[in-house]
Amino acid sequence: MPDDKVRRCCQIVCDAANEVDKLGLSTITKLDKKTKKAAGMVDKLYSYSQADRQELLILNVENHHTAAIKWWEKKAWRSERQRSACAATASLSSGTPVMREAERCALRLRAGSVLSVRIWLVRERIGLARAKIELRASRFEPDLKELLVGRNGVVQLMASAAQEALRALSLAKGIMDDGKALNAHDCAVVEKIMERLSDFGLALHEVHTKLSHTYPDAGLPLKLFERIVDDAWITAHDAMHLLNLQSPPSAIMAPQAQAGAAMPARAGAAIPAGTAGTAAVSEGTTARRKGKSKHKSAARAGTSAAGQPSTPVAANAGTVPAAKVLARSDQVASTQVRAQEVAASSSGAGSTIGGAALSMEVLTERLKRLDELLQFDLAGQQSVVSQVRQMKPEEAGKVVDDVAQYLRAQAIEMQTCLAGLQGRNVRLLLTSTQLPKVHERTDQLKGLLNMVLGQANALNEGKAGITTDCMKTYAFPAQKYLEHLCNADELMPPEAPVALRGEPGKLFEMKLQPKMLVNGAMPSPMWVHIHT
Repeated sequence: MPDDKVRRCCQIVCDAANEVDKLGLSTITKLDKKTKKAAGMVDKLYSYSQADRQELLILNVENHHTAAIKWWEKKAWRSERQRSACAATASLSSGTPVMREAERCALRLRAGSVLSVRIWLVRERIGLARAKIELRASRFEPDLKELLVGRNGVVQLMASAAQEALRALSLAKGIMDDGKALNAHDCAVVEKIMERLSDFGLALHEVHTKLSHTYPDAGLPLKLFERIVDDAWITAHDAMHLLNLQSPPSAIMAPQAQAGAAMPARAGAAIPAGTAGTAAVSEGTTARRKGKSKHKSAARAGTSAAGQPSTPVAANAGTVPAAKVLARSDQVASTQVRAQEVAASSSGAGSTIGGAALSMEVLTERLKRLDELLQFDLAGQQSVVSQVRQMKPEEAGKVVDDVAQYLRAQAIEMQTCLAGLQGRNVRLLLTSTQLPKVHERTDQLKGLLNMVLGQANALNEGKAGITTDCMKTYAFPAQKYLEHLCNADELMPPEAPVALRGEPGKLFEMKLQPKMLVNGAMPSPMWVHIHT
């Protein structure tokens, strides 16, 4: 299709969607009022003694939330179509520089709109889940009721996630402004939205698994929980996609059809599994550990496996370093996760799953991405973590954080891929021979997703123990490590100081024995010299 015709088609799609949005504005305003009114009706629930009156009120409240959800789903669908159309024009090489810059701005603006709409959709779906739980809370047994509506229950988990995401969205003014590249502040806000929704999706996924096994027949909205988890992961992916669009023009001008070329050859390429064996043991393994350390990093993050160089995120007032967008640390060379590597690995999936109409070509790309994700080397990431006990304690903590965050980013891609392979349209495009094979592969990816999420959660919970073990085994302990071990009661009662020969009354030596490591091994003792 000629470029000018592509631009005309894009304009038609965007104009039509904008017109529908204007017509639907009054509808969502009315729905919002009805939803708030429905929330107020909760207080009246217990004034009805008859069960049928109570059930009628519950259904009325849920119907208002359901209507709002349908409106936002349609709005999200239109926004995705607009984003897909703008992506087509932004990839064109013809036109003046001013025209191409305007098209890139339009793409960023539409991507921001998709993120905003999806956050509101998550909020409405959470509202429905809260209504289904809170209005029936009196019917649940005490333990289940505490798990659902207790101080740290499911309802509080969902409510805080929705509020924080909306609050963060209101702080990033540039997302819905003029489509120019976001400044450093707005990029940081989008990153926080991605992290918050990713963590929320992980937490709710674990709760859903627990409820499914423990209370399968309690009448809980388990299917709705699944939808909320899917929405949280997909919205986090949209936030990552928006960050990726802040790249320089050359990165955005690459045709969408070639987006897959930027993917790593393996899903775990951002942290090469082969680097796990490059960790060097700290110099000196003698029992008398003192002095300063010199060691090599456990692993290094390089460019993508496809050979594409990483590019920084452009900003109006400057440039945000690549390692700061997704990774928590930019000071440790070991296991840093570059934002562009993770974003590039999902760009192919994002351009199809997030925006394009379903066709055989699109489905083929999704199935290709499914196969790539199944090759994710989780064992390689575990090997990286196993090496951190030989590192400096501060660096070990940073490596654990980076690996955990990388695993969450991979989980986002897996969840997005699974969401893109659901639905009746997908089944219609598959042959009877393909269906069972695709079903088997999606089940495999679900199992891998659970393991990735479990490993990320285990790293978050075990970080303190890993850091403490590093302090016990580090070849050159510092005073701050000893103070930490002492305060944490991780040292055996010390022996009496012994005067060293040749220095009577001036130099003493005291033996400190750390307690057992997490794996049950006993570390070597430390020797402290006391000068008088």
